Amino acid sequence: HGDDINTFYVTHLREPVDRSISHFKYQGRWNCNDLVFPGKSFTPVEDNAKKIKTWNQTGGHKPIKCRKGKKDTGGRYPVFSLAQCAVNCYTQWFSGLSCPEWGISLNQQYQVAEAKVLKYNFIAVIEKLRDPNYVQAVEDFFGVPGITEKGKPYCERQSHKANSNVPLIVRNDTRERLTRLNQVDIKLYHELSDCLDSGQYTFPKWDPNRFELHTYNITRAKAAEKRAKAGKNNG
Repeated sequence: HGDDINTFYVTHLREPVDRSISHFKYQGRWNCNDLVFPGKSFTPVEDNAKKIKTWNQTGGHKPIKCRKGKKDTGGRYPVFSLAQCAVNCYTQWFSGLSCPEWGISLNQQYQVAEAKVLKYNFIAVIEKLRDPNYVQAVEDFFGVPGITEKGKPYCERQSHKANSNVPLIVRNDTRERLTRLNQVDIKLYHELSDCLDSGQYTFPKWDPNRFELHTYNITRAKAAEKRAKAGKNNG
């Protein structure tokens, strides 16, 4: 992470407890495949929903496991999915050291994660996207508009519908428990985001001359696609 000086590294963070609850609703409450594929006779209801009280492990409802490495590399590595993670997920994600068999303490994982993420060139903070000044500063930084436009993650529409039909009640003691379990991630989150609390966003503005661009700009591509469709309809 962040070691290639010719690459511009970007990542994002969300408040860890809110992220954990959101991912429980997205994929921890019901299996996405059950929600998406119409061939399955499945209706999401409270009786077949997993419970948030068991959403308290490094792998969501259960501890993360290690997978055997490939024949050419040997060893074992963690099977990590951010969507299937309830506690200290950023620390696991950035460190890559959460395989239980390695015996690496959470504090050591934190130190590695912190060192890696501090090498990134830009860290977007999801909560700050509510601030129009932050949004404008980020768009000026990258030279593209529309950063608050939502994409369409797999299963999102179906999971939103299921959670709307069967609303999740998050009790105070549940949030307090997740707060205790995510203390390491909360520490990392504040270390990386508290510098924005002043509301002064002094990011540099986009300079295309600093980059060798061979990338696909999805925002502009979508705008061009809309214009092309509008042209056909008008024709």
